[in-house]
Amino acid sequence: MNSVNASTGLSMFQLRYGRAPRVIPPLLTSTTVTSCKPDSDLKDARDLLTKISLLESEARDNLYCAKVLQAYHADKSRGPCEIFEVGDLVLLSTLNRRQAYKKAGERRVAK
Repeated sequence: MNSVNASTGLSMFQLRYGRAPRVIPPLLTSTTVTSCKPDSDLKDARDLLTKISLLESEARDNLYCAKVLQAYHADKSRGPCEIFEVGDLVLLSTLNRRQAYKKAGERRVAK
């Protein structure tokens, strides 16, 4: 549920909220709660949005790196690409065209 994704390197909670979840909620008493200051709240909100944006960029970069790495490992086991030139004989798969004449329409052949 809150496990780290192998491709992004971050958990979904961390991507969404910009921080790791708290395991044990903090205990607050009435004496520890302070009044909110508008300027500090605005700065904190900007900092949080910046941090979430940076985490999102990091996740995007990690996904791109994972994609490149997967392509590299997939291409290791493949043979070299064949380059065709004009006039070369090739075999084409016509599996999708075999029953095209049977489909509904004005020029339908089958019942």
